[in-house]
Amino acid sequence: MPFRAARFAGLSVTSWLSAAVVVLMLLAAFALPAGAGEHLAERAGDRGLGRSTAPIVMIEYYSLDCPHCAAFHADVFPRLKSEFIDTGKVRFVFRDFPLSWAALEAAIMTHCAPPERYFDMQNALLRSGDRWSTAESTRKAVGDIGAAEGVSEAAFQACLDARVWERQIFESQKFAREALGITATPTFLINNDKVEGNIPFDKLSDGLTDMLNDIALQSDNFTNLEAPSDGTLLRQGEGNS
Repeated sequence: MPFRAARFAGLSVTSWLSAAVVVLMLLAAFALPAGAGEHLAERAGDRGLGRSTAPIVMIEYYSLDCPHCAAFHADVFPRLKSEFIDTGKVRFVFRDFPLSWAALEAAIMTHCAPPERYFDMQNALLRSGDRWSTAESTRKAVGDIGAAEGVSEAAFQACLDARVWERQIFESQKFAREALGITATPTFLINNDKVEGNIPFDKLSDGLTDMLNDIALQSDNFTNLEAPSDGTLLRQGEGNS
């Protein structure tokens, strides 16, 4: 198992494949491995940060009204980004898993924003989830936040009326439930481990470092971990994917 159980005492960890199989798949292309299972393949609606050739892929299923997701992004994600994502060790992928209709509206808003505004919109919604998720009109409350981040009321309404993102998000959520057994947020897929709940940074850092060390021991090619050439958001199918 890539993560040592002791490192994640008190957390729910499921290992889908043995460490040997994980390493073999990672070494096949030293990238997002084609044979590593559907859960690691990029899907429509994914938003990712980091090198597509990173040895570790970390996928988060999250809901914008989830307080534990908000806590992870406020307290853990900044250090994860600076120490593991920006240094080329981890590619981090966001996948929507809304837990309410309000969270679905908010998820649609993030995709309605221009690509360069995606993370600003995401952060604004995560920071204010306790307000818009309980508003009398969640659509208006989400729309007001969107307007402050550059998405007009008319543009947001057009995204809602088109229902393109609504269908895509529901399809992604169906895959997560039926194929991966996702039932709660946040849930993280870290290569072939599934970890449920917020992860303290020290435990996450130890686990990722152990995984990197295991890969390094079995790979002569594990030498190129320089920072990405740019920090731009990569949509599914774009950039280095």
